Amino acid sequence: MFWSTNFPGVMFLAAGAVARRIAPFLTVAAVAGMGFLAGPVQVRPAPEVRLADAVNPLAGMPFYVNPTSAAKRAAQRADPASPELTAIANTPQAYWIVPGSSAATVAKYTGDAQAAGAMPVLALYGIPHRDCGSFAAGGLATADDYRTWIDGIASDVGASRAAIIVEPDALAMADCLSADQRQERFDLIRYAVDTLTRNPATAAYVDGGHLRWHSPEDMAARINKVDVGRARGFSLNTANFFTTEDEIGYGEAISALTNGSHYVIDTSRNGVGPAPDSELNWCNPSGRALGTLPTAATGGAHADAYLWIKRPGESDGTCGKGDPPAGTFVNQYAIDLARSAGH
Repeated sequence: MFWSTNFPGVMFLAAGAVARRIAPFLTVAAVAGMGFLAGPVQVRPAPEVRLADAVNPLAGMPFYVNPTSAAKRAAQRADPASPELTAIANTPQAYWIVPGSSAATVAKYTGDAQAAGAMPVLALYGIPHRDCGSFAAGGLATADDYRTWIDGIASDVGASRAAIIVEPDALAMADCLSADQRQERFDLIRYAVDTLTRNPATAAYVDGGHLRWHSPEDMAARINKVDVGRARGFSLNTANFFTTEDEIGYGEAISALTNGSHYVIDTSRNGVGPAPDSELNWCNPSGRALGTLPTAATGGAHADAYLWIKRPGESDGTCGKGDPPAGTFVNQYAIDLARSAGH
């Protein structure tokens, strides 16, 4: 369902920003693309651009644009035409793989990306006890189910080049689990990393939350527990709003504690930074803006890329006040993010 009316009650704020939950992008569409249109849509420039070095696995080819994403369909149906929706639809975004039918699309999706000479960005979101029962609750039922799911995804990616974000929020939110469940989670993420990276063309990034959730020391310890040395590194700010500059500082601190691992930053909605501190300020906050376009030219010594991991316009969840379910694409929300960009 596509919403063209005003997005209801999107003003929320998060208490201390310590418990940032990622509202699932539970629809199966979205990724990659072109630049923004001239006119009303602008984006914040990347800070202090550093050309990606030769070993950066995300450099050298564009990120793939999903031709059937929710944003693309919304742009095609808009009457009158919306330059904001069109621009978002043509910008690279992650393709979220969740339990259910989306896993069956991995082979075709990565194959289509390779045929287009582009790199697909996938986000895996199926860990058991996902989101600790919050707005994005779900995930596979058992550890065995999860390992089988990962095996299938790895097989379908095959030898294709791909960037894969492994389980947004799973490490940062592990404190909600019992000791046994927490150990199982670390084991499963380690299994995902080890399995996915058997393909040397896969750049795997284990999600590391954001700077207001855990200290660099705490997050580095968690990342080290899941065999980050086998992965390319970690991801930051997924579905959140903290500035690129601040997340670079956080990322470099973690990198120093994880043997120089690299990282990517979600810049999809961080153009004007986070909403003021208050409960649920991560959940559909108003007044936010699109951030830097996806690029491998970054301002961090160990930053491989800025990516749009969260898909702009998709709801973070009901947010405790009846907003559209997580993953629902809301036209006006997307348009507002675009219009606020650079302001």
